[in-house]
Amino acid sequence: MSRKKEEFEPIKKGKVGIYSCGQTIYLDMHIGNAKTYASWDILNRYLTWKGYDVFHIMNITDVGHLTDDEDQGEDKIEKEAKNRGIEPMELVTEKVQNWYKEMEKLNMKRHNVNPRATGHMVEMIEAIKEIIKNGYAYEVNGTVYFDVMKFNEDHEYPKVGSMDIEELKAGAGGRVDKEETEEKRSPIDFALWIDADPEHIMKWPSPWSKGYPGWHLECSVMGSKYLGKRFDIHTGGVDHIFPHHPNERAQNIAMNNLDEEPVNYWIHSEHITVEGEKMSKSKGNFYTVKELLGRYDPEVLRMFFASSHYRKQVDFNEKVLKNAEDNLEKLYNTLWNIDNAEGGKKKNLKRETEKLEEKFVEAMDDDLNTPRALNEIMKFAKKVNKNLDNEKEILEEARNKIQELGKILGLGLELEEEGDKIPEEAVELLIEIRDDFREEGDYKSADDIRDVLSNAGIILEDEGGKTVWKRT
Repeated sequence: MSRKKEEFEPIKKGKVGIYSCGQTIYLDMHIGNAKTYASWDILNRYLTWKGYDVFHIMNITDVGHLTDDEDQGEDKIEKEAKNRGIEPMELVTEKVQNWYKEMEKLNMKRHNVNPRATGHMVEMIEAIKEIIKNGYAYEVNGTVYFDVMKFNEDHEYPKVGSMDIEELKAGAGGRVDKEETEEKRSPIDFALWIDADPEHIMKWPSPWSKGYPGWHLECSVMGSKYLGKRFDIHTGGVDHIFPHHPNERAQNIAMNNLDEEPVNYWIHSEHITVEGEKMSKSKGNFYTVKELLGRYDPEVLRMFFASSHYRKQVDFNEKVLKNAEDNLEKLYNTLWNIDNAEGGKKKNLKRETEKLEEKFVEAMDDDLNTPRALNEIMKFAKKVNKNLDNEKEILEEARNKIQELGKILGLGLELEEEGDKIPEEAVELLIEIRDDFREEGDYKSADDIRDVLSNAGIILEDEGGKTVWKRT
């Protein structure tokens, strides 16, 4: 809220509570989602490495997120389910399973809880009752709205992002339809509970109507339930700076009757561009994680994520992925060189190893400066390769430090044992079977084989009707 760097001080000594806005689970995870989640994964890993007891929540939105990101349009999940001719919860089940698999492949730490909105309907209804009781909400024709101007008198509404409320009102006035204008006291009031149309599938009974919760309410309720009325860090994308996070903050204060701020630090990750343009399906530059995992080793993607600062916009293209792949190969070559070096009598790397950790911490303490931290590891690896005549024990300390710090950035950095490799003949046979499945139109089985090979470090590339492969 201060729009500047601040020293981190936890609410409870030695403990950190983090809430991360997660996936609205109607489409596959795309590369932009993954970059954001990797940023918060690194935050979790770094704080844990520094000795904090981290409790990390990332929600799964499975109802209430409308197509215009506010109070109008269709539910995104319901709309996609209708397009596919399936039940909304059937779609959610499929996408949640895929999400977990892809997060695991990308080496994301499991969060302590991944709460789903539909599992917290009772708590959301109770929260709305509290907000009404405390004077910050009103009901009109079965829909409950948050009274933003009343809240602003007591607590200053647009504090997240430091925005001007009169400008927000003027901008919102042009987006609200006639029916909403008649219902709302102010154009920037937002829905806590929405009265469902008869054809709306996902709806629940409440004291006001048969309906569904507003998207913003879900995060307030789940964050408070698992982290308490006040917690340390709330993360999200820059698109959450308005309206999602100001609405969350307002709800948290109103439903819990707080005099203090509900969250100490709000941090937001920037979007990525693709070949210089905003990523979108209509432009044909929309990359899903599933697609990219079929072409690249997941560790290459983690190297790409670590190479860019979470607050800086980064362009996603073949060049940056190639650079990430090359740097990853350099680190693995360094580890291999250490393991296969005979060693010598020199000791100069010992102090360099200590300095690496100091420089790494200095970079990470500066607002999670992962590009600088990674650069320190790369420079150190170069020094190691020039000093393989150090004592073997010192070389092993250097290897261990590269692995230890690299893992904070989400890298695996584990050398494969020769016996772990799938023989070349087995790879070729599996590719033949995959080709047969594709000819028969059984693409699920073909994808399963691709996934098995990917997990074993084999990347397939389909070129001109022929499949070529390489080991990662």
